[in-house]
Amino acid sequence: MTYEGLDKRLRSLNEREMTLQNLLKNKSDIAYKKQLKEFFSDNQDHKDWIINYDKVMSYNLPMTIHKHDRFIPFDYHKHDYLELIFVYSGKIRQAIEQEEMTIKKGEIVILDMNVEHRIDVAGMDDIAINVLLTQDFFDWIFLKQIAYNNVISDFVVKALYEKKAYKQNLHFKTSHNEKIWQLMLSILYEYYEPKIGMETAIKSYMTLLFNELLRDYRMHLNDHVANKVEKTMAIEIMDYIHDHSSNGSLKEMAASFNFHPDYMGKLIKQVTGKTYKVLMKDRKIQQAKYLLEHTQLSIVDIVSEVGYSNVSYFYKQFKESMGITPDTYRHQSKHFNKDIP
Repeated sequence: MTYEGLDKRLRSLNEREMTLQNLLKNKSDIAYKKQLKEFFSDNQDHKDWIINYDKVMSYNLPMTIHKHDRFIPFDYHKHDYLELIFVYSGKIRQAIEQEEMTIKKGEIVILDMNVEHRIDVAGMDDIAINVLLTQDFFDWIFLKQIAYNNVISDFVVKALYEKKAYKQNLHFKTSHNEKIWQLMLSILYEYYEPKIGMETAIKSYMTLLFNELLRDYRMHLNDHVANKVEKTMAIEIMDYIHDHSSNGSLKEMAASFNFHPDYMGKLIKQVTGKTYKVLMKDRKIQQAKYLLEHTQLSIVDIVSEVGYSNVSYFYKQFKESMGITPDTYRHQSKHFNKDIP
């Protein structure tokens, strides 16, 4: 496919756009909104409009490309997938969580699946490409390809984790970045003219695209903001471990943060300097010290209380951390002698 061929395809009206044009002419019809939602949602009666991945996917892949439908306004809605919006021509005006935004040609916005946004009517020359990414695809990109890049945490935290502060979106102002433009074209060539190895090729281009986006974003990222995000993440991690030290697991923690367990482990190490296992051990030892100092509970009861199942293993862990046994610690504790009769 030539560039001219791709350009013609993207600018041409597809069947859905022609149908939407007819719907727009009859927008006074009370069934108008319901008809529109039927194109994109599995549950049109739900008060929160959620666009479903399986309604717009083209191939059975963990990612798909959907040209944004022109001539029709999209009321506030969410997605059950991550969305990357690339403006190929013109501009796209939208509001993300009530904040107005204009995305220009060559720019990219990434939205979390929980973000709510509204899109104004796109004209004939306002062409946007929506790249729909499932959580599995996102995990693949970050865990297997660029997981050791130091700015990954900044990106993931902003896009998926620190929802209140960053409104769950990232705006990459890449209009003058030729690499981004060429990578997006390469992805579109592969997608619209599928050949053997299409999925592998697209994954490779997506990996390069994310790397370039991260480089570009880091250049414009305020260090104060980055440090604030990392500090916030560290606090949230420690709060979780504080509340779940007796019966938690890395897998459960990852699920609560909506991350893959492998990525969660790397993120914990990056923002705290310690592994999940070490943080859990530290928390349990701190709990044990308090109980030894302030209660008359037996060592066996303390072992159970802090989440250890083996008394001998607890003794070993405690001595590694404190240099003495739990019994010795209890008898040396000033708090114990003062508070416990």
